[in-house]
Amino acid sequence: MEYFVNLPNDQFLRPGEWAKEMETVGWHGVCASDHFWVTHAYPHVFVTATEMACKTEKVKLTTSFCNNLFRSPVEFCQAAFSLQQASRGRFEAGLGAGWLEEELTAAGLEYPRPKERITRYIEALKIARDILKKQRCHFKGDFYNISIGKDFQTPQYDAPPLVGSAGGPRALKEVSPLVDRIEINSTARATRGGKIDLDIMATIEENEIRAQVDLVKNVRADIPISIFLLVAVGESNEVMGIANKLRGGYLANFMGEPEKVIESLGKLESLGIDRVQLTEFTPGAHNLLSEGLTENKKKES
Repeated sequence: MEYFVNLPNDQFLRPGEWAKEMETVGWHGVCASDHFWVTHAYPHVFVTATEMACKTEKVKLTTSFCNNLFRSPVEFCQAAFSLQQASRGRFEAGLGAGWLEEELTAAGLEYPRPKERITRYIEALKIARDILKKQRCHFKGDFYNISIGKDFQTPQYDAPPLVGSAGGPRALKEVSPLVDRIEINSTARATRGGKIDLDIMATIEENEIRAQVDLVKNVRADIPISIFLLVAVGESNEVMGIANKLRGGYLANFMGEPEKVIESLGKLESLGIDRVQLTEFTPGAHNLLSEGLTENKKKES
């Protein structure tokens, strides 16, 4: 099992130093998210990932996930080639559909309905796949008209793997054949309305996650499967409040004392998942999980 940690809010001013610390501790990978802001402003995903790449030597890096509603898939591929070069072959190019309505509308951008959003995302993945794998693309769809006939770029390193994120049945079925790895968004149903809804998160059960994994395997048996998880760790009032809010739901297993969360993470492998992307729901969660999870890495090696 691989564990990737996503840049926490309190490390936005030092992404490179933070990534180096995570590499030294023993995490398998580090991630950068793509937002204008959530509760406060975010650093630019490509700048952040480049700083991480330049300050580290061995750890894997990925974007989790570049927001398809912010920019062209052609620009995404340009950045992916550049990040693969900066990281000396350690980058995985994560592209997502986008989900947070407030930041889009506040910035004067369109926030499409779910059906349109996923159609646009699937088209973008087809374009990204061709550019990354073939360095050229001819595509005409409902949202994109791309004609790149000459080599887009000839990098020193192989093109980075393309990683997709999905949660709903249609997305899982149509995204899986297009990417090198798929990450199941465990909170997808809770963010479909354009923001995180804890009441909906509390209704997500293990059987739902298991069904998502099974659907992916039925579409493409050989694809590696990751999962995105929000984690709140410790015994603070904030952590206990979130855990109580989600009580009865499967995702509550990843909220609470470190030992409980680590045990729950270990059980994911039995579902067919080989990588977990950990995003802090409360500050300090990564540090509280670090010793137990990186100790597992030492045993594996």
